[in-house]
Amino acid sequence: MSLKVKHHHPWKTRLVVILGGLALLAGSFALFDYGRYQAGYDSTEVELELASLIDQNALLAEKIERLREQKAQLQRAAQIEKQAYSELDNNLKLLQGEILELKAELAFYRGIVSPREAERGLRLQSFSLEPNGRRSYRYKVVLTQVLKNDRQVRGQVILRVEGLQDGQPKTLDISALSENSVKELNYRFKYFQKLEGDVRLPKKFRPLRATLQILPRGRRKDMIEKTIDWPAEENLTDVE
Repeated sequence: MSLKVKHHHPWKTRLVVILGGLALLAGSFALFDYGRYQAGYDSTEVELELASLIDQNALLAEKIERLREQKAQLQRAAQIEKQAYSELDNNLKLLQGEILELKAELAFYRGIVSPREAERGLRLQSFSLEPNGRRSYRYKVVLTQVLKNDRQVRGQVILRVEGLQDGQPKTLDISALSENSVKELNYRFKYFQKLEGDVRLPKKFRPLRATLQILPRGRRKDMIEKTIDWPAEENLTDVE
């Protein structure tokens, strides 16, 4: 009995298996591609269409970027226009305010130089009270006489405030109201003079009206008197 020695080469078996698998894959892909071809699928056409879609996407991206830039420019232009309009509106309001002030000054000086008022001599041009803080008010008094009367005039100004305190009538003068311990107001001028200052109301005092008396020195019979109602804002608040 004779023995035969057979050489075993496992790597050849593996190589055959691998080559067979590759051949199977290649055949499968070829069969798949042939099936697509038979169904009307053209890979070249698909690649061209894909390239076209990529180009369109790039164009759309550029268009979107341009639109974003235009939007930013329009927004900036709108902001600039809005700011310019606001500045013009503010300037217009300032000019209107200046015009009103000039008209008031013109009326004021007309009252001084007007010869038709010469016989009246001393005049109370204006008297006003304006809020100036919590229970504080600014009074303004303007006295004039026409230019024809070139003599100097002098005298006293009496300011009184009538109201209620604890439900009872009460009258306060400038010495009780002044924040600067003013005891009396005096005037001395040739053409015009402005008197102004601050008054503060005592607690639990409700003002009703203010009375101003102009007493020319040596001519008390020519006294000028004016009464005005107290500004409504104070009357609408609770008395402290």
